[in-house]
Amino acid sequence: MKFKIGDIFAVIYFLAYTCLVVFFPWKYFDSSLNLSLQSQGIHWVGFSTDGLKNFGSVVGQYPYISGFLKVGLLATFGEMIKVRGKTGSWKTPGLFLKFIVWGVYGMLFTIAFAIFGKGIGSLMTINHATGAPSPVWPFHFSNKTVQTIFQGFSTSLWANLIFCFPMMLSHEYWNTCINKKRFLGGGEFLEGIDKHVWGSYLLKSIVVFWIPAHTITFSLPANYQVLMSAYLSLALGFILTIKPKKKAE
Repeated sequence: MKFKIGDIFAVIYFLAYTCLVVFFPWKYFDSSLNLSLQSQGIHWVGFSTDGLKNFGSVVGQYPYISGFLKVGLLATFGEMIKVRGKTGSWKTPGLFLKFIVWGVYGMLFTIAFAIFGKGIGSLMTINHATGAPSPVWPFHFSNKTVQTIFQGFSTSLWANLIFCFPMMLSHEYWNTCINKKRFLGGGEFLEGIDKHVWGSYLLKSIVVFWIPAHTITFSLPANYQVLMSAYLSLALGFILTIKPKKKAE
């Protein structure tokens, strides 16, 4: 693959996005907790090493808007990486529509992560009346770090088994509609997909990559989970780019 000037801008974009998050210059203030504030809401505080904390405060108050932007901006970049890997060009057909679709999925991730995170978390709590763990998912560790990691693994396991593959397949449907510039019937869409990839390769990637990767995601504070998932969408673009070809009969 030949080097192109667009590759430099791609690296700059990724680094700029990361720096903006790490040194996030806005923070959400609650005037009811700080009477010296004139107004409640997002305020410019300048770039600082408290950026991640500032970022978390804004995400906590605006989960859907931030989910839309986080996933939309990074996952669309993943789409461009996929196109670059396949065609050698950064030019991506239907780029704006794909950004909108990824943004909507970012809002969906916000809901899904909360459902799985809080659901699995509630199953792993101790019954204070009896001192016994939940009989539904009876795993509990006294060490806080071990418990956090295992809860992250448990959440990742069930989220990926239930949510991951349908999410990827439904996103592929919308991507195909955008590329073909029309809505497709379910039968037509399923006939057009690479059955080796979707019936084998991506299923294996859930076990080998996505469950371990999202174990890290779900071990993080809730306000940073969708951001981590957005970064992982770059990996999805890479995985789809290097998808294996069918073996010769």
